[in-house]
This record gives sequence, C-alpha cells and structure tokens, in this order.
Amino acid sequence: MLMRRNYGFTLLEVMISIAILGVIMTLIWASTGQSLRAKDRTEARDMSFHMGRVSLRKITDDVVVAFLSKKQKTSSSSGIDASGGASTSGIKTFFIGEDQSGQDNLRFTSLSHMRYFSGAKESDQCKIAYEIVPDKEDSNILNLVRREDPWLDNTTEVKGKPLVLVRDVREFNLEYYNGRKNEWVKNWDTEKIDWKARLPDAVKITLVFPDPDDEEGEYEIILTTSIMLALSSGPIGS
Repeated sequence: MLMRRNYGFTLLEVMISIAILGVIMTLIWASTGQSLRAKDRTEARDMSFHMGRVSLRKITDDVVVAFLSKKQKTSSSSGIDASGGASTSGIKTFFIGEDQSGQDNLRFTSLSHMRYFSGAKESDQCKIAYEIVPDKEDSNILNLVRREDPWLDNTTEVKGKPLVLVRDVREFNLEYYNGRKNEWVKNWDTEKIDWKARLPDAVKITLVFPDPDDEEGEYEIILTTSIMLALSSGPIGS
C-alpha cells in the first residue's frame, strides 16, 4: 500500500513570505499615516478658518454698536459740568484703539450687552476690550481675548474676566477710518482732543493665523473685514 507524503514549507519560503508581508504592511502603514496626517492638517486648517470667522463676527457685533454719550463724568465737585450745566450721570463713554505692531488692542463702550438672567440690573450698555495676551500654558503662543464689564463707570478700564476667542494668533491689526480726512489711521482715542466725542466711521480688522497645512511655517491664514459704525454720526443722549 502506497502512502502519500505531506510536504510543508521550507524555512526559506517562510522567511520570504514574512519579508513580503512586512513590506506590504510597511507600505500600508506609510500610506495610512500620511492620509491621517493630511486629515489632521485639513481639520486644523478648517478649525482656524471657523474660529477666525466666529471671532470676526463677534467683534463686528460689538463694534457696530459702539457709542459715545453726551453725558460724561466731570472732575468738578460742585455738581456743575465744564459747560456750566447740571452735573452728569457719572459715566464715561470712550473708544480707544492702540496700535501695537500686530498686537493691537481696543477698548470701547457698546450697546451689545446681553442679559442672561431675568431681573438682572443690567442694560445693553457695557465696556468691552479686545487684546492679545500670551497663552497661560505656552508663552510662545498668543491668544485673542475679549473682556466685558456689564456696567459703565468713570474709567476706561475693562476688568472683566478674559475669554479666549482664538488661540495661536500671529497678528491682530486694527485700522480706523477718519471720514473727515478720508484716511485710515492706526490709532483712535476719544480721550484726546483730536478725536474728542468722535467715533471712527469704520473699523478694519485683520486676523493672521499660522497655516496648519504648512509644516515649514512660512504661510499664513489671513482673514479681514470692515465694519461701518452705526452711531458714528455723533454722541447720543440729550
């Protein structure tokens, strides 16, 4: 009776198979890794655009209703203002934009405050500030933050808790349109005589972010918008 012999793989065949399988797995891993990195960069880029658009929209909502009031705090203790009239309401309204070479800041009074609780002793008037500050975890990263005080007083300081609108901002640039001279300027301060009781006719905002899709860091994402101020014609109030 003849018996059939069982043949297996030789050691050389097994080693060649393992080598081929290793090459195939390496190619698959490299391709998958490259696709995942591209996906992460695309998502990070989309997030930069999204956060930039959201921030510009929020700044627009605040700045478009910036206002100045004819009622201003005076330093007189007699109850008489500088023009000889009755004492005012004890509030200061202002619009102060300072050029800081790509890290500009802006403080102003606005009618954009929202009351979140019924019966809150608040109005739509508020003080708002936008500024660039170093990140708490990494000082090499700059963040755009927003502050808000829901009440007006006799100072131009805005002490509200900072809210980070955008993380990792390279530049925050502001320009102000002076309709009387038909020119854009980099500073505006209603505390000074040149801009006393005057808002700019428009504000141009530019945000610059690093491009997550550029590993060399040479390219940037630039978002810009211009805002017409609704109350730029003059102070409100009697």
